[in-house]
Amino acid sequence: MARTANRGTNQAVSQTPYNVLRWRLGEYIRLSKEDAQKAKKGDDSNSVINQGRLLDDYYNRHIDEFESAEKYIDDGCTGTDTDREDFQRLLADIYAKKINCVIVKDLSRLSRNYTDAGTLIENLFVQMNVRFISLAESVDSYKNPESVSNIIVPITNVMNDQYCYQTSKKIRQVFDYKKRNGEFIGSYAPYGYIKDPKDKHALLVDEEAAEVVKQIFSMFVSGLTIRAIVNHLNDHGVMCPSLYKQSQGLKFHCPNGQTRPMWSTITVSSMLKNPVYVGDMAQGRKRVKSYKIHKLEPVPEEQWIVVQNTHEPIIDRETFAKAKDLLKRDTRTAPKQKQLYLFSGFLRCADCGRAMSRIASKGLYVYYQCGTYKSLSKKACTMHSIKSTKLEAATLYAIRQQVHLAVNYSAIIA
Repeated sequence: MARTANRGTNQAVSQTPYNVLRWRLGEYIRLSKEDAQKAKKGDDSNSVINQGRLLDDYYNRHIDEFESAEKYIDDGCTGTDTDREDFQRLLADIYAKKINCVIVKDLSRLSRNYTDAGTLIENLFVQMNVRFISLAESVDSYKNPESVSNIIVPITNVMNDQYCYQTSKKIRQVFDYKKRNGEFIGSYAPYGYIKDPKDKHALLVDEEAAEVVKQIFSMFVSGLTIRAIVNHLNDHGVMCPSLYKQSQGLKFHCPNGQTRPMWSTITVSSMLKNPVYVGDMAQGRKRVKSYKIHKLEPVPEEQWIVVQNTHEPIIDRETFAKAKDLLKRDTRTAPKQKQLYLFSGFLRCADCGRAMSRIASKGLYVYYQCGTYKSLSKKACTMHSIKSTKLEAATLYAIRQQVHLAVNYSAIIA
């Protein structure tokens, strides 16, 4: 016998996992720097105030649906990543169950990264039973669950992503053009310089900081180690570049949130390598991995964009060349040794090419021997030992011979 149909008992069954009476609303507002520039020109459609009004209007018109409302505002933040202060606060509140409904003006406010937007809307919000509302695209995952799966959502996210890519590409082209013309494009002038008040793309010498730069180069070429230079600057209370910028009234944030930053070997080493101090504009020394990943990575020196003689030098080219040559050498010293040894970084074994090791024999005398023989293998090379006193005498003799030849060069040629 055929089964009787259950006439009159069919009821609509909600396919959503939500089980709430009233929502705890999180109004998320984001304004990028580009949006802020547009607002100055009269287009304030994406301003913080305008976004807030639209979200507040929705909240007031549906106030019976909501238990509470909290604003999350990121002003001047890109949407290509999630490293935004209030956005992270919003996520923390979602995980803590303080917020179970998120509303934005449009999808681009939430994220301009296609991958991040999809992960948030299709995964995180679903797993955490968070209602998501986007006013411009009429998306409401509670009242209209199908709106989230509408093809317009991923298409809009892709378009938002591409907009960032094209914008980033255009900005890079403009910046590269300025770099090739020797125009400074950094937010802050290198330590030792200030931006020209009449031309923000030009540099002027900052006499106070320039004296410290000269001191650093002088100490380094005279034989002090970078570590000794760092200790000297910190011990004498010389402000490091980040603190100095703040003392000049610049809104410069210290790296890693340090309250009292100090000189470091990385800072000094970077300064000793920077051609800006001989009057050359060297830019493009670092770059971001992509328009989505804003982490900086170093650029090989041969790929730097260098334009010579664009501004007044602080260091002469001869001193800079000496410092650059010293940086290439292996000039390691003992932990408490401040001064470089006379032959640091210069001696090589004539047979294997490895650096010679300096050995002090019970304070009686100093000698050098092959690094391979000393540290790696007694069979790979021979000792090639020589006392420091003999080496100094031989070197001095060779120098005197070269001086003699130079003095009598004209007579020799004749």
